[in-house]
Amino acid sequence: MSLPTVLPDAHDRGISPPVADWFALRLFGQYRLLMLVALAAAYYASSDQSTLGGRDGELFEVAHLGYTVFALGAFLMMRLRRPRAETQFHLQSYADILFVALLAYASGGVQSGLGPWLLVNMALLTHFTTLRHAFLFASIASLVILAGEVVARLRIGTAAADFEHTALLGGLLFVIAWLMSVPVRQLVARQMTEPTAGRARLDVRQISELNEEIVRELDSGVVVVNAHREVLLVNDTARTLLAAEFTALPLALGKLSPSLATSLREAEQSPTLGTRPFTIDTTGQSVLPQYISLSAGGMLIKLDDHAHIRQQFQQLKLASLGRLSASIAHEIRNPLGAISHAVQLIEESPTLDARDAELLSIARRHTVRIDRIVNDVLQLSNRQQVRTAPISVPALLAQFAERFRSENALPPEALVSEGEPGLVAVFDPGHLDQVLWNLCTNARLHNDGRDVHIALGCHAERPGVAVIEVSDDGAGIADIDRERLFEPFYSTHHNGSGLGLYIIRELCELNRAEIECLPVERGARFRITLASAGRMAA
Repeated sequence: MSLPTVLPDAHDRGISPPVADWFALRLFGQYRLLMLVALAAAYYASSDQSTLGGRDGELFEVAHLGYTVFALGAFLMMRLRRPRAETQFHLQSYADILFVALLAYASGGVQSGLGPWLLVNMALLTHFTTLRHAFLFASIASLVILAGEVVARLRIGTAAADFEHTALLGGLLFVIAWLMSVPVRQLVARQMTEPTAGRARLDVRQISELNEEIVRELDSGVVVVNAHREVLLVNDTARTLLAAEFTALPLALGKLSPSLATSLREAEQSPTLGTRPFTIDTTGQSVLPQYISLSAGGMLIKLDDHAHIRQQFQQLKLASLGRLSASIAHEIRNPLGAISHAVQLIEESPTLDARDAELLSIARRHTVRIDRIVNDVLQLSNRQQVRTAPISVPALLAQFAERFRSENALPPEALVSEGEPGLVAVFDPGHLDQVLWNLCTNARLHNDGRDVHIALGCHAERPGVAVIEVSDDGAGIADIDRERLFEPFYSTHHNGSGLGLYIIRELCELNRAEIECLPVERGARFRITLASAGRMAA
């Protein structure tokens, strides 16, 4: 702990004094103890000592012993750092003046030669305070010395007092206080800091502003905490990710984000957990942290939107799949078309018997299935561009239900839609139409032509988050199938390609949405959680 820098008054001419910290106090203590040892050696080593303690030897010994005890006690208080440094500084200053005055009085007053000790002490004390406090110390020292001369005159006589030298010493105390507080301080400041102070302040300010701007504009969130886990710095991206836009600093990490504080504790206990994403409780957003240790026990925390990282990964995966699908189209589709054309020509032969016609029918069905698989794979390569836009979810569901019933010649009760009015979410309309079409088609396909009733619904799960549910009362999905439902080429129907639900999941992830199959007692239910406009912008 350091003494607070005192603001200069009008007499300081804008020059602030140095700060007396614990190191400076220890130096004062060592100087004080050295002077006491020197006095003890001069006093006790000489048998015919006539100066030190010449007026009152007993008082000199008591004052010297008291001063020594105080000097040792000062070291103990500095070690304990109680009371605070500012209090100890003033306490030691007043004690120095009192004990030196007592030693001087016991040795004959200002004529004893101990007056210069007060001047040296005054120079050291006033170096670490303002001019106003320096004059206060000089006044107290002058009054104490003058009081000693008055007491000497009253007790001993006129010859024992020397008011001329007392006045001279008092004047020197004020001169020393002024010199150390104004001219010397100005001279040192001018010689050591004036040539580079302006440029240094400018450079430091510019570097600080540049660092703040760089941190503020980073795409990743940045949080800096100290060894006590107090947050010292949070950039705008981190505030958005942690939903702490208007939180004032400094603040305990647990109060800024309990989820982040828990993740940090887990990472400290097991470093392998430091790269595991966590979810913000207030927003439900997934965040991927990275912890970098700093000096003095601090921590730099880098935060990234896990959903955005997954989206980038999906785009790279789709780019690779697009190249594969182009090869498939070239290597498979052309010979497949030739096979399908040949099968059709053979089926038109008038000499074809029933057994051969059945085999050709099987071949034709499987060529159609292979062609559908190729088309599904090609769709993945064509979905790399996402054109998101705010959409009215209830209106879109109603339009989709009407079109699906019309194109499949279904009665009104076969597909119904209802939803919370005014619900708006962000999604690519074409992608959402394909997702809904695939889910409703699967509901009819997996019930083998039996009548099935499909319901489309939407509601706000929490502020800013829309949920679409597609449910039916059909045969349902077994638990063992539900676990692998979204895997590619996994199908529970003999005519399925196993890519429909996989494509749906990829489209949802591209739009930063989530799809899941919920366990229900009857039928099947799929839930799509759509990202809000605020989460997409982040």
